[in-house]
Amino acid sequence: MFQFPRRSIIQSLLYSGFHIFWRRLNPSQNHKMLGLICKRLSQIRWARDSSTPPWFFQISYPKFLSNATNEHSLTVDYLVNSCGLSPKSALNASKRMDLKNTAKADSILTLFKNYGFTQQQIANIISRHPGVLKSNPDKTLKPKIDLLCNMGISGPILAKILSKYANFLTASLERKLIPNLEFLKSFIDTDEKIAVALSRMRWCSRVPETMAPNIEILRNYGVPDSNISNLIFLHPRLLIWKAERFNEIVMQAKEMGLNPSTYTFINGIRAMAGLSKATWEAKIAVFSSFGWLEDEIFSMFRKHPTIFNLSEKRIRERLNFFVNELNWTVAELRRCPLAFQCSMEKRIAPRCSVLRVLLAKGLLKKEKMITVFNWTDDQFYDKYVLKYLEEQPQLLEIYQREMGIQESEIGSDIVSGLKP
Repeated sequence: MFQFPRRSIIQSLLYSGFHIFWRRLNPSQNHKMLGLICKRLSQIRWARDSSTPPWFFQISYPKFLSNATNEHSLTVDYLVNSCGLSPKSALNASKRMDLKNTAKADSILTLFKNYGFTQQQIANIISRHPGVLKSNPDKTLKPKIDLLCNMGISGPILAKILSKYANFLTASLERKLIPNLEFLKSFIDTDEKIAVALSRMRWCSRVPETMAPNIEILRNYGVPDSNISNLIFLHPRLLIWKAERFNEIVMQAKEMGLNPSTYTFINGIRAMAGLSKATWEAKIAVFSSFGWLEDEIFSMFRKHPTIFNLSEKRIRERLNFFVNELNWTVAELRRCPLAFQCSMEKRIAPRCSVLRVLLAKGLLKKEKMITVFNWTDDQFYDKYVLKYLEEQPQLLEIYQREMGIQESEIGSDIVSGLKP
């Protein structure tokens, strides 16, 4: 009859096998494998028959397995309870970082709070870059945060920058961060604008080397440095594109008839960068469906390229309103490109409801409607509502209804002066 070996021999073999197998796995794999092993062993335990010695399946896990599990549990608990992450985010973050203790992590959370970060902002930073919790708070993190604070960057913008760019907090201060910011300063004249540009760009550790080829392309086309500065401020991500692709965009803008020496050329580059061939053709088709000729469409692009950043739905909605409801011609629309970019609910519809009354009563000529979208709300109210209120008292009610505002929101001093 077969005799089972002694318990100590079986345990030694199992311990050795587990240890060799475990060392071959990377940290992200071993937690998953532990769960699988537990599941399989539980299945085997239920399958054994009465002739199998009970101790054969009563295997205690090696100590190193238990430690790994405890560290993983500590990391997840800390990320949830101290950092404010959701359980799902904490589990994902724990795959990239584990904590043996929380002393350093506590110091880092205190550092963030001292800079005024909210719990949600801290959670955003940690969820995207959990390895930050293992950094040195005083030698690594504080000098880099101070670098931004000394530029006037604070509050939500500071938190946004730090949560978006992992390598900002890990890159060398002297060799990377300071040279990168000095490069941006050579084009952008204020720290406030640099802060905005940083919040808009995809940070990389080699900003000068990445941007320089594209800046040279712009200069070769005759774009002045003042407009290059505007592009870095408005759309810095464009300048870290691969030079070959960036050159194609600039060439397309030039071939569309835009003048490289003008600010419109910069807007044209921005518009072209966001348009695939299919999207461009779809927007051309929308204009064409309302009777626009190709030359008229390209003329509109040359004057106001940012209109082509609008969605097809928004372009169609405005064309339908102005062409079919107001009977505006192509020439009139080309004179008022701002009409495409204004809010339909907050500006176009309320103002046109007032203007229709004035047109019907002969108090306004159609030609004057072209400029009404350039006025601020207060200017429009004074010029087209308040001015004609004695003759047309219903204008106030119409304007309020379309704007969705109450009488008190216009200003008690103005309204009281309007009442009889």
